[in-house]
Amino acid sequence: MLHRHFIPVHFPFRTTAHIRDLPGPPPRSLLTGNLAQLFSPKGLPFHLRLGEVYGGVVRVWGFFPVYVSDPRAISVILGKEGECFDETGVFLECNKIIFGPGLVSTTGELHKRQRKLALPMFSTRQLGRAEGVFGEVGEKVYRSRDEDTNEPTEGILDMSEWTSRGSLEAAGRAILGYSFDPLDSRVANRYTSAIKELIPTLFSLALVRNFAPFLVKLGPPAFRRWVVERIPSRRVRKVMESSDVMHESARGILDERRAALLSSSRSSSNTTTIRGNTNSDHNSADEDSASEPKDIITTLLHTNSLCAEGDRMSDAELTGQMTVLIFGAQDTTAGALARVFWRLSRDGEVQRRVREEIKRAWEEGRSHHLVTNNDNNEDDGKEEKRLDVDAIMGLPETLRVYPPVPFVRRVCTKATAIPYTPSIPSLYPSPTPPTPPASPSATSVSPTTTAATPGDSTGTRDKKGRGTARKPYSDHVKIPGAWNGMLTFLGGGRSCVGSRFAIIEMKIILATVLSKMYFKPTGDEIAWNLSQIISPSVVRRLTEEKGLPLVAVLDDLTV
Repeated sequence: MLHRHFIPVHFPFRTTAHIRDLPGPPPRSLLTGNLAQLFSPKGLPFHLRLGEVYGGVVRVWGFFPVYVSDPRAISVILGKEGECFDETGVFLECNKIIFGPGLVSTTGELHKRQRKLALPMFSTRQLGRAEGVFGEVGEKVYRSRDEDTNEPTEGILDMSEWTSRGSLEAAGRAILGYSFDPLDSRVANRYTSAIKELIPTLFSLALVRNFAPFLVKLGPPAFRRWVVERIPSRRVRKVMESSDVMHESARGILDERRAALLSSSRSSSNTTTIRGNTNSDHNSADEDSASEPKDIITTLLHTNSLCAEGDRMSDAELTGQMTVLIFGAQDTTAGALARVFWRLSRDGEVQRRVREEIKRAWEEGRSHHLVTNNDNNEDDGKEEKRLDVDAIMGLPETLRVYPPVPFVRRVCTKATAIPYTPSIPSLYPSPTPPTPPASPSATSVSPTTTAATPGDSTGTRDKKGRGTARKPYSDHVKIPGAWNGMLTFLGGGRSCVGSRFAIIEMKIILATVLSKMYFKPTGDEIAWNLSQIISPSVVRRLTEEKGLPLVAVLDDLTV
């Protein structure tokens, strides 16, 4: 099956001759067009078929009439002309309601300012501190096997559940310095459940969400809250409850971290006064080390306090950043980890080679260096001490072929021509290339992250027989991807700010868990459901339930 990256582009309530002439599927309904196919939980094959059958720039009937998977077009939308293609009003307003005024709900100068303040949180030093946390979480995920089964050597684990809980714990401890879920029981906590349910519920409300830009103008927030509480919809209430849980937690943690930072600052100041000038250089180094923020959100608070008054984030922006960072670090990372475990369970030979490399690393005393020097460029001299998980684990190839976020939407804010490469010769018998589709102002496009990556391959093999990812996309077009030239973390000015954090977390958790046990399929049929973030479910004869059950076999390589 071909998995490609798509970007829906929206031209609301208007089409031009160029768009009408584009190939595309017929509308299934005169009222809703192709929306039921595009937003169905089982709609992933339809998304993939658009690029395979109709080419890289497709006309669809619905809220975004242009669906883009062509690398040339995507490089323009996300890169060269990125300022002409912004997030849609629906996306921004919904995120502002749910998460607050954070990175995913702001645009323009405010977004640039927030992004600039967020970047120091993911510095090499901060990521180095987080590596220990990721290793501890990986150990806890491994020990979860004892909680879920009484079998001495093997048992069934729901890896969707445990990767979700593990990712939340890793993000909470590394980003906020807070433990959401100690992973010591079978039952997930309230925060984990709220995050896990949010995206599928929002996706099921895709049509309703398109009215968000209009609904937010209906009176003050208190009135809108009163109205929402009285809407007779279980899904709407679930979104409201999830948002409440995230905001309450964020406000409480923010107050704790601010108080701790103030206390640390006062303690450091008093110590400096008492010590005077005795051994000033040595004392200064000790104080800097002791007072240095240990978690990412404290780094953000510290950086924010150093900014000029007009450049500082408000409390609403800070809580918005916290909820966005935790949500983004948890749900997408959990989906990617679950996909890797699923792929390895289906290919015993690849999994065996992965574990052989991990065993060799332990035997050579390199177990504490699980991250390749691609992530920490300052340690080039230590490359020989690092476990080459990139090559053996297939992580880049999995993220390329199966990106957790299947597509994004963009609205064209300025008339722009989108060049593209026709891929269906029968539709263009003339050797003259087609005229680029013009995107008038207020037109939406949908670039896909799932359809711009052709091929589900295991890549090539290096001289040691280890798998390496194939070069994605095209030799002639540079995709503005945030990581390895891929769109997994998007690209351009709105790319994922924590991509390095996510990659390091996944590598360490995978290596830690796989050093303790290996996985086999249970024989259940696993379906991967389309949502804003793709997630697995188990298909039974009469029912379908969320989850990814795999047989976990104990085999500790570190003893």
